[in-house]
This record gives sequence, C-alpha cells and structure tokens, in this order.
Amino acid sequence: MKPKILATQWVPDEVKEAFAPKAELISPDKEKIAFSKAEVLQLLPDFDGLFTIFFAADRAVIDAGTKLKTIANLGVGFDSIDVSYATEKHIAVINTPQSVTEGTAELTIALMMDTMRNIAAYDRFVRAGHWVTGAFEAAGTELYGRKIGVCGFGRIGRAVGKKAQALGMQLYYYDPFRLSEADEAALGATYLPFTDLLRQCDCISLHMPYTPENHHLICRDTLSLMKPEAYLINAARGPVVKESDLVWALQNGIIRGAGLDVFETEPVISDALKACPNVVMTPHIGTQTYGIRVAMCHEALQGMTAIFAGERPYNLVNGQVVL
Repeated sequence: MKPKILATQWVPDEVKEAFAPKAELISPDKEKIAFSKAEVLQLLPDFDGLFTIFFAADRAVIDAGTKLKTIANLGVGFDSIDVSYATEKHIAVINTPQSVTEGTAELTIALMMDTMRNIAAYDRFVRAGHWVTGAFEAAGTELYGRKIGVCGFGRIGRAVGKKAQALGMQLYYYDPFRLSEADEAALGATYLPFTDLLRQCDCISLHMPYTPENHHLICRDTLSLMKPEAYLINAARGPVVKESDLVWALQNGIIRGAGLDVFETEPVISDALKACPNVVMTPHIGTQTYGIRVAMCHEALQGMTAIFAGERPYNLVNGQVVL
C-alpha cells in the first residue's frame, strides 16, 4: 500500500500526478483552499506524512499523527514546525531550500529598487493627480555604484548579491561562517564584520535564518549604526527586526527607508509601521509565483518520498533523527 500524505492546502493536480506512483497525496479542493486545524487533527491519524502549507505543526498536531514518518514545510524556514518534538518522535522534517532561492532573491531586488527609487511613493503621487515639477523633488537613490551589505550569505544571500552586482552595486557581506578568500574572490564579495557592514553600506539586506540568536538582531542599537541615507530590506524572517524600533528609525531619519516582505507578528502589522511613508511592504510573497510554488511542492515531496523509501534526502532538517 502506498504511503498517504495529507497536505494542509490545495495542491495542483499536476503535483499529485507526478508523485502518484510513490504516494497518495490528499488535499482540500481548490474552492476550500485549506483544511482547518480541527480538520487536520481529525484526518491525520490515517496519514504517513504531513505537508504543511501556511500551517503550524505544534505538539498537538504531531501527537495526532500517530503514523507520521515525515513532516514537510512549503518553504525554507521551518520555525512553524516543532522540530525538536518531531525528532523525539522519530519524525523526519523536510524543507525546500533550493527552489526558493531565485524567487526570493528577485523579490528582494524588486523591494530594493522600489524602496530606493521611490516607485510606490511615486505611484501614489501620480494616482492622486500630482506631477514632479522640481528637479530635486522627492529624489530617490540610484543603485549603481552603491554598497549592498548582505547579512546571511547562504543560497539566497549569494543570489541577491549576484543580481545586485549586475545592477552595478558593490557587494559586501557578513555571515558567521566566512567564505575562503578564493570563494570571496570568485564571487566578487568583500567580507565585513556585522557592525562594520551596518556602518558602511548604503543598503542592508537580511537573509539569515530565524534563530534565538537572531531575534531582534536589528533593533534601535543596530539601526543607529546605519547611515541616515541607508535602506533596510528584510525578506528573511520578521522577528529578526524589532518592528517598533524600525518605526522609530523610519520616523526619525535614522535610516531613509525600508522594504519588507516579512513582519514580526504577521499577518498583523502595526498601524505605526503602515503609517510610515518611507516603507514598502509586501505580504510574505517572495516565492509567490505558480512555477516556484510547484517547484517547492516537488522539492518537499521528493524529500518525503525519499524518507518513505528509507533514504536520507539533502533537505532533511533534523539530520540527527533516528528513522
């Protein structure tokens, strides 16, 4: 009998058909979109795998999955899954680290260009019936020749750096695990300690994972190190930035602007942040294209079906798990 996987949101038929020889994938229909937590808890005992899509797999969910061998998340982040408890239960946790890379990097560059060149602000300006008449009125900042500081230089951070270089930006980075001199030279990237990166760069782009150590890494103290004409871009995780401190920085000219795809308590965003005219916001959609979402499903399900076959896939988050 084929293993059964429960998906918490609708999944296209093309994905189900691609994996039909290896597993039976059950999801809500397109009109329903998503199962409620109560429905997942009721259904889960009959399933060998749980594919979480915008859904938290806490202890209650894990306990309900009495047959679970694996849980996969649609995304590179896995903070919505209680990984340590899943490991105790000998459940493999899978993520999608490769398929998210280029899409997230694209959105990061889009936020950077929008924020630095005032595109959203100009859009509102024109819609209100106005026109720029002064040569220096509401002037933006060109990207060419500017220094981008990438915090977190993994797959996504490097992809952002490469795209920024194509726009003529100078690439600097910080990561706890510094690259070799040869790799830095090959990528055209210059390493800086974290505080130096904040002080020297014209745009700081965040791409680190969310960990307890990174909680509120960007706060009043670190924002105060940035240039007053600098910009902050966050396409990583919301709680990396202390939102109230970012509002303070935006309101008081500590930095010039911000572009955000993630938020500290999303989907709830503070009224104070929404009122800042110098911030551009998108609703956590770094990978929100049909092609990328299908690719993410494939990556997650490939990992899950590998677990069913007794293999340890590259996207196994809890490598220490005893299967």
